[in-house]
Amino acid sequence: MRWRPAATGLAAGLIVFNGLTFSPLAAGETVLAQSTPSQQQAPRLPGKRKLGVSNQVQTYLHPVRKFTLAIPPGMEVFERGETVQVSIRSRQGYMINVQTGDAKPKVSLAQMTAKLEAQYLGPGKPWSQKTSQRTLSVAGLAANEVIYEGAGTRVRVVIARGQKSDFVFMFFAPRGAYESLASKFDWILANFQPNPAERLTAAGGGPSPGAGAKTGVPPKRFAEPGYGYSIQYPGDWVVALSSANTATFSGKKGTDAFHAIVSIQNVKPPEAKTPAQAAVRALADLKASLSREASNVVFIGEQPLTYKNENLSLEGRQIVVTYTFAGERFRKWALVVPRPSGTVAHIWSYTAPDSRFRTFRPFADAMLKSWTIRPGNG
Repeated sequence: MRWRPAATGLAAGLIVFNGLTFSPLAAGETVLAQSTPSQQQAPRLPGKRKLGVSNQVQTYLHPVRKFTLAIPPGMEVFERGETVQVSIRSRQGYMINVQTGDAKPKVSLAQMTAKLEAQYLGPGKPWSQKTSQRTLSVAGLAANEVIYEGAGTRVRVVIARGQKSDFVFMFFAPRGAYESLASKFDWILANFQPNPAERLTAAGGGPSPGAGAKTGVPPKRFAEPGYGYSIQYPGDWVVALSSANTATFSGKKGTDAFHAIVSIQNVKPPEAKTPAQAAVRALADLKASLSREASNVVFIGEQPLTYKNENLSLEGRQIVVTYTFAGERFRKWALVVPRPSGTVAHIWSYTAPDSRFRTFRPFADAMLKSWTIRPGNG
């Protein structure tokens, strides 16, 4: 049975944002397979292309704007046109479209939203009402988010601005299933990574939120004997060894980054007999601890991951979870990776208030990229 997206009311129209042109792909259209690097770099025609479907998380690299998206298992990814609009579709009944264009600093994000609404919101138009609106940060980029409803569909639009590019993310889902499916869009946004050049400055010209590489303070490196790894962290952050097995990194007290915490914990579950068993048990214990100590715990997503470092390749898991603790809503991104041998697993995690999670995400991404697990006794 061919998958068909929920009705969006956009199939016959175009959305134009001062150089950005958006046209959703119809589910039944024929597409060309594209799987090799040479094909991705070739000049693009106005036709459509379909990338392969995988049963594992894939990393999609946009061939023009060089941003990356994490694609959940089983999703179909389509590309269209010379500017390479991206459509991500699920048989669960939702669709995500991503379009990009050159940044237009003289046109505010609010003005871009207004242009969209002038065409699609109101009597006789696809969207009958606007239900919410807020400002936020997406991977360190300033952004606006608006939610609309119409014809049995709920549409969430996020417009973000980088130094070189404007990004428009659109999430379509049936109104009745929206709440259960929205976490899929949250996960994709949380794992979106723009080209690093997009974060040099924000829309107003000042430092981009969370642009850790521009603090002016040289980074430091943690490489304590016996911990089994080394990691680079911002030079104006502090490290605390809360136990013999845990290192915690955060901004100094009194700074905004004080609320962003990256920690690495070494755990040795007594029941584990192999590295893989240690990772499985460590993840189960982490979930149980969160459920026991926090309230309103929501596990947004769990995916497999492969840690690679030189000749080292380790299979682990990652989760994203939101929860309430001491009256505040938090978001945690955690990776559980086994040691190369023995029965110890590493739990790497980034935690921040939910409202600030994306602001400080670039710090966590840079730290994770520098994380080097060492074989043997470390």
